[in-house]
Amino acid sequence: MSAIPELTGELNLELATATFHETFSKTDSLSTFWGLLDLGTSTVQVQVPVTYRYHLCLRDPWKLELHHRRLIVHAPVVKPSLPPAIHTDKLTTLAVRGWARGSTSDLLVALQQSITPTLNQYAGDHRHLELVRPQCRASVAEFVQLWLEREGHRFPEIAVIFADEQPLHNHPSRKEIA
Repeated sequence: MSAIPELTGELNLELATATFHETFSKTDSLSTFWGLLDLGTSTVQVQVPVTYRYHLCLRDPWKLELHHRRLIVHAPVVKPSLPPAIHTDKLTTLAVRGWARGSTSDLLVALQQSITPTLNQYAGDHRHLELVRPQCRASVAEFVQLWLEREGHRFPEIAVIFADEQPLHNHPSRKEIA
Protein backbone atom coordinates (compact mmCIF):
# COMPACT_ATOMS: atom_id res chain seq x y z
CA MET A 1 0.00 0.00 0.00
CA SER A 2 1.36 3.39 -0.95
CA ALA A 3 0.82 6.72 0.69
CA ILE A 4 -0.05 9.90 -1.17
CA PRO A 5 3.15 10.92 -2.96
CA GLU A 6 4.93 14.19 -2.36
CA LEU A 7 5.36 15.93 -5.72
CA THR A 8 7.73 18.77 -6.50
CA GLY A 9 8.07 20.92 -9.60
CA GLU A 10 11.56 20.41 -10.97
CA LEU A 11 12.98 21.38 -14.33
CA ASN A 12 16.19 19.38 -14.48
CA LEU A 13 18.21 18.05 -17.38
CA GLU A 14 19.70 14.66 -16.52
CA LEU A 15 23.22 14.52 -17.90
CA ALA A 16 24.93 11.33 -16.75
CA THR A 17 24.67 8.23 -14.63
CA ALA A 18 27.37 6.12 -13.04
CA THR A 19 26.91 2.75 -11.34
CA PHE A 20 29.28 1.59 -8.63
CA HIS A 21 29.35 -1.53 -6.47
CA GLU A 22 29.52 -0.14 -2.96
CA THR A 23 30.52 -2.04 0.18
CA PHE A 24 29.63 -0.93 3.71
CA SER A 25 30.86 -2.54 6.92
CA LYS A 26 30.25 -2.04 10.62
CA THR A 27 31.93 -3.78 13.55
CA ASP A 28 31.24 -3.95 17.24
CA SER A 29 33.79 -5.29 19.71
CA LEU A 30 33.13 -6.16 23.32
CA SER A 31 35.44 -6.98 26.19
CA THR A 32 35.15 -7.20 29.93
CA PHE A 33 37.39 -7.05 32.99
CA TRP A 34 38.93 -3.75 31.84
CA GLY A 35 39.73 -5.15 28.42
CA LEU A 36 41.40 -8.31 29.68
CA LEU A 37 38.71 -10.71 28.41
CA ASP A 38 37.80 -10.33 24.72
CA LEU A 39 34.19 -11.32 24.11
CA GLY A 40 34.58 -11.15 20.35
CA THR A 41 33.84 -8.83 17.49
CA SER A 42 30.69 -8.90 15.41
CA THR A 43 30.89 -7.64 11.84
CA VAL A 44 28.17 -6.93 9.29
CA GLN A 45 28.67 -6.03 5.66
CA VAL A 46 26.34 -4.88 2.88
CA GLN A 47 27.31 -4.91 -0.79
CA VAL A 48 25.01 -3.28 -3.31
CA PRO A 49 25.15 -1.70 -6.77
CA VAL A 50 24.28 2.00 -6.67
CA THR A 51 23.41 4.27 -9.59
CA TYR A 52 24.32 7.91 -9.16
CA ARG A 53 22.53 10.39 -11.42
CA TYR A 54 23.72 13.90 -12.25
CA HIS A 55 21.74 16.84 -13.57
CA LEU A 56 21.62 20.57 -13.89
CA CYS A 57 18.68 22.84 -13.28
CA LEU A 58 17.37 24.40 -16.47
CA ARG A 59 16.03 27.37 -14.47
CA ASP A 60 19.53 28.35 -13.33
CA PRO A 61 21.39 31.01 -15.39
CA TRP A 62 22.89 30.07 -18.76
CA LYS A 63 25.06 32.19 -21.01
CA LEU A 64 26.00 31.57 -24.64
CA GLU A 65 28.98 33.29 -26.27
CA LEU A 66 30.00 33.12 -29.89
CA HIS A 67 33.72 33.32 -30.69
CA HIS A 68 34.14 33.06 -34.45
CA ARG A 69 32.39 29.74 -35.22
CA ARG A 70 32.87 28.35 -31.72
CA LEU A 71 29.91 28.51 -29.34
CA ILE A 72 30.84 28.67 -25.66
CA VAL A 73 28.08 27.53 -23.32
CA HIS A 74 28.29 28.68 -19.71
CA ALA A 75 26.03 26.13 -18.05
CA PRO A 76 24.80 25.81 -14.46
CA VAL A 77 26.56 23.65 -11.88
CA VAL A 78 26.23 19.88 -12.19
CA LYS A 79 24.45 18.45 -9.15
CA PRO A 80 23.81 14.92 -7.92
CA SER A 81 20.19 13.77 -8.03
CA LEU A 82 19.48 12.57 -4.51
CA PRO A 83 19.05 10.00 -3.20
CA PRO A 84 21.07 7.66 -5.41
CA ALA A 85 19.30 4.54 -6.68
CA ILE A 86 20.12 1.47 -4.60
CA HIS A 87 19.62 -1.79 -6.50
CA THR A 88 18.10 -3.83 -3.69
CA ASP A 89 17.54 -6.81 -6.02
CA LYS A 90 21.33 -7.30 -6.02
CA LEU A 91 21.97 -6.41 -2.36
CA THR A 92 23.96 -8.96 -0.37
CA THR A 93 24.65 -9.03 3.35
CA LEU A 94 27.20 -10.82 5.48
CA ALA A 95 27.03 -11.12 9.26
CA VAL A 96 29.73 -12.63 11.47
CA ARG A 97 28.93 -12.94 15.17
CA GLY A 98 31.73 -12.81 17.74
CA TRP A 99 32.13 -15.92 19.89
CA ALA A 100 30.40 -14.58 23.01
CA ARG A 101 28.08 -12.12 21.27
CA GLY A 102 24.35 -12.06 20.60
CA SER A 103 22.52 -11.48 17.34
CA THR A 104 23.97 -9.16 14.71
CA SER A 105 20.51 -7.87 13.70
CA ASP A 106 20.80 -4.54 15.57
CA LEU A 107 24.24 -3.95 14.07
CA LEU A 108 22.88 -4.70 10.59
CA VAL A 109 19.92 -2.32 11.09
CA ALA A 110 22.30 0.47 12.17
CA LEU A 111 24.46 -0.14 9.10
CA GLN A 112 21.47 -0.17 6.74
CA GLN A 113 20.17 3.10 8.19
CA SER A 114 23.51 4.77 7.49
CA ILE A 115 23.68 3.74 3.81
CA THR A 116 21.50 6.43 2.18
CA PRO A 117 23.09 9.39 4.03
CA THR A 118 26.53 7.99 3.16
CA LEU A 119 25.60 7.54 -0.50
CA ASN A 120 24.28 11.12 -0.62
CA GLN A 121 27.74 12.27 0.52
CA TYR A 122 29.47 10.03 -2.03
CA ALA A 123 27.27 11.42 -4.85
CA GLY A 124 28.41 14.99 -4.14
CA ASP A 125 32.04 14.01 -3.61
CA HIS A 126 34.55 15.81 -5.84
CA ARG A 127 35.91 12.50 -7.19
CA HIS A 128 32.47 11.30 -8.30
CA LEU A 129 31.69 14.65 -9.91
CA GLU A 130 35.00 14.72 -11.78
CA LEU A 131 34.38 11.19 -13.05
CA VAL A 132 31.06 12.15 -14.67
CA ARG A 133 32.00 15.69 -15.72
CA PRO A 134 33.17 14.72 -19.27
CA GLN A 135 29.89 12.90 -19.94
CA CYS A 136 27.93 15.84 -18.48
CA ARG A 137 29.85 18.21 -20.75
CA ALA A 138 29.07 16.06 -23.81
CA SER A 139 25.38 15.82 -22.84
CA VAL A 140 25.04 19.60 -22.46
CA ALA A 141 26.80 20.17 -25.80
CA GLU A 142 24.48 17.70 -27.53
CA PHE A 143 21.40 19.26 -25.87
CA VAL A 144 22.41 22.76 -27.02
CA GLN A 145 23.33 21.53 -30.52
CA LEU A 146 19.98 19.79 -31.00
CA TRP A 147 18.08 22.79 -29.64
CA LEU A 148 19.91 25.24 -31.92
CA GLU A 149 19.57 22.97 -34.97
CA ARG A 150 15.79 23.04 -34.52
CA GLU A 151 16.06 26.84 -34.58
CA GLY A 152 18.07 26.71 -37.82
CA HIS A 153 21.55 27.28 -36.34
CA ARG A 154 24.56 25.01 -36.55
CA PHE A 155 27.95 25.37 -34.91
CA PRO A 156 30.99 23.29 -35.83
CA GLU A 157 32.28 23.45 -32.27
CA ILE A 158 30.59 23.77 -28.90
CA ALA A 159 32.55 24.19 -25.67
CA VAL A 160 30.83 23.80 -22.31
CA ILE A 161 31.93 25.44 -19.07
CA PHE A 162 30.06 24.70 -15.86
CA ALA A 163 29.46 27.49 -13.34
CA ASP A 164 31.84 25.91 -10.80
CA GLU A 165 34.76 25.76 -13.27
CA GLN A 166 37.48 28.22 -14.15
CA PRO A 167 37.04 30.41 -17.26
CA LEU A 168 37.76 28.80 -20.61
CA HIS A 169 41.42 28.19 -21.37
CA ASN A 170 41.93 24.70 -22.66
CA HIS A 171 38.56 23.22 -21.74
CA PRO A 172 37.56 20.21 -23.80
CA SER A 173 35.21 21.05 -26.61
CA ARG A 174 32.67 19.00 -28.47
CA LYS A 175 32.91 18.78 -32.22
CA GLU A 176 29.86 18.90 -34.43
CA ILE A 177 27.49 15.95 -34.21
CA ALA A 178 27.57 13.80 -37.33
